[in-house]
Amino acid sequence: MRKRKESKAKKSVAEVLLRDMQGTAAEKLALFEKLKARGGFAGEDRAELLKVERMLRTFAATEK
Repeated sequence: MRKRKESKAKKSVAEVLLRDMQGTAAEKLALFEKLKARGGFAGEDRAELLKVERMLRTFAATEK
């Protein structure tokens, strides 16, 4: 018998931007804004996107 592969949970936008990508918060914020302007987050939860944007802005402000 084969073991079933457990499906991995889809990573949230926040998880990818804050944990998996390298760079400063300001760089991540700039990338986030560029992707958002180009429609790169179509289909993503709007509340999640707003939460991520607020977090990135806060982190970017504290880096200065």
